[in-house]
Amino acid sequence: MQSEFVNALFAWVTAHPGWMSFFIFVSAAAESLTIVGVIIPGALVMFTLGAFIGLGHVDFWSAYWWSTWGAIVGDAISFWIGRVFQQSIRRVWPFTKHPELITRSEEFFRKHGGKGVLFGRFFGPVRGTIPTVAGMMDMTWRNFMIANVISGILWAPVYLLPGMAFGASLDIASRVAGRLVVLILIVVALLWVTTWLVKYLVRLFQSHAADWVPRFHAWSQGRRFIGPISASLLDPAKGELRGLTVLAAVLLGGIVLFSLSLSAAGQRLPSGLDLSFYHFFQALRTPWADALMVFTAGLGDYQVTLPVSLVVFGWLIWQRNRSAAWHWLAALGFGMITNLLFKGLLPVSNPAEVSEGLVGYSFPSSHATFSTLVFGFLAVLIAREIPPARRWIVYHLAAVFMIVPIAFARLYLGIHWLTDTLAGLCLGLIWVAVLGLAYNHHTTVAVNWRRLLATSLIALLATDLLHVSVNFGADLQRYQPQATELILSRAGWWEQDWRRLPQQRRDFGGQRRQDFVLQWAASRKELERRLREAGWQPAPGADLKSMLLWLSPQVQLRELPVLPQTHEGSEDDLTLVRYSDDSNKRWLLRFWDVGARLGQGGPPIWVGSVSQQKLEPQMRLFTFAVDDPLSRAPVDLLAPAWHGLRTRVVKGVNPNERITLIAD
Repeated sequence: MQSEFVNALFAWVTAHPGWMSFFIFVSAAAESLTIVGVIIPGALVMFTLGAFIGLGHVDFWSAYWWSTWGAIVGDAISFWIGRVFQQSIRRVWPFTKHPELITRSEEFFRKHGGKGVLFGRFFGPVRGTIPTVAGMMDMTWRNFMIANVISGILWAPVYLLPGMAFGASLDIASRVAGRLVVLILIVVALLWVTTWLVKYLVRLFQSHAADWVPRFHAWSQGRRFIGPISASLLDPAKGELRGLTVLAAVLLGGIVLFSLSLSAAGQRLPSGLDLSFYHFFQALRTPWADALMVFTAGLGDYQVTLPVSLVVFGWLIWQRNRSAAWHWLAALGFGMITNLLFKGLLPVSNPAEVSEGLVGYSFPSSHATFSTLVFGFLAVLIAREIPPARRWIVYHLAAVFMIVPIAFARLYLGIHWLTDTLAGLCLGLIWVAVLGLAYNHHTTVAVNWRRLLATSLIALLATDLLHVSVNFGADLQRYQPQATELILSRAGWWEQDWRRLPQQRRDFGGQRRQDFVLQWAASRKELERRLREAGWQPAPGADLKSMLLWLSPQVQLRELPVLPQTHEGSEDDLTLVRYSDDSNKRWLLRFWDVGARLGQGGPPIWVGSVSQQKLEPQMRLFTFAVDDPLSRAPVDLLAPAWHGLRTRVVKGVNPNERITLIAD
């Protein structure tokens, strides 16, 4: 699914391959330059280029050679800069503010020598500076270029192939469900932004904390309100209970007053923005994503987070680490108080389609707050015990794999409004930051972080598996959007009410994907029986073995799976296949139950589409079975299936297609 602008851009690029080659060369060269390469996210650029290759918009070999030459030329220029300017490079931005960029590369080069140029291209922290440092340390041109050319030849496919696989998967997904592609892109972008933000904020705080914290502590002394709180949190000689209690009261009281003020001013939830996001995510719903999001949201349920919290608390007590256990209890206690207080004082109306039978809604979201507290402070306990340079990784893992996915899953499922979720995340992060500051300034006993990580992971896996095995099916059903049933009389449907049923399969944004050419009133058993007798057979499903065959450039069509398609977020309910004389083509028949019934308690009225699939090799690396949009089913293909039944052919919204009504 692409906009007209993107389509026009790709058409222009296809018509002007020279400009695309120039762009690839310049991008790879710029990514390899000593200063520009520090700023440009090279891995992301190459991954995106690989995705375009996978989507079929860029030729692989052209992109490979031009990106390889660009990388070689860019590193050669960086090496030349290091040889010419030597140590004066340190006085150029951004190395003046971040001297560690040069220091890390020097240590890497001293450790690995000439091999550092070969391996450094694949090592993120020194990627943009290792050629310059090699020049600064007087490596010979001959040795440098040997390592440069070899690494350049190997570098391009390492970064292109993952993007190609991603682009190819998007191509498959877009043929099946455009909304799934949109959802994948949103999730990838969200996790990438989260990674960048966590890494930036952690490194920013680490580089300035030694200056900021003492200055704030000195500034706050003598001030009536802030002074005692600051001393309580930052002075190891004083207990932090008083400061934490006061700050907790201020946070909770401030949120209550803010919410009451909005309510008094007539501003109630949900806001217009909340409703817009809710309807946007509901339009993205697909059965596959629903299952994944229900599982992800379950990680933040109290049936999982509470047992994990108790296990961690018990482990800290068993290890006789009273300080860590006390602070852990402070995190949990704040979450419990938040839950009880906001449920009683600040309840909000919830998404109407899923609110029935669900409890626990509040402003801010107590689930978002509690999951942030549990996984966020667990990250604080672990990160404190590892070297500062790697602490951001711990916070990154907690945010990217737990906190943000849980919050996003609940938004996607319509369990919480956007405002509830953001407020809950912010409240949890503030308390984790305050508690972590107090913990780091008052605790001298180390935590065995490896054992703590292992204990918490085992507890998480055990409780989540138990929770999923007991509640997954019920939760999946509970979070489904409520569908309304359409009851039609036989005469009304036959004459004119057939127009009330969908005539075209629609995906995200209302795009027309294909025409529904059948409306068949029958039970599923009767429908399937007649089609099988007419030569149709169940379509081969998608399993790991059959999907791996996509990677084969030579495969039979009968071996490839038939992927489900969606209409308004629902998978096709019945899919059958019929093979033609041409082994590279097959006919597919898909039916959806759209909630229409022929009379009260009568049979469903199925809407169906007919399409032809053919083999489509791509880049001599993959082979997909794709629908041919220009195919038209011959008259005698389906007629035997409804032999003896009453039929009527009508003209739908598409003047080039006809809809056949079938009933007994």
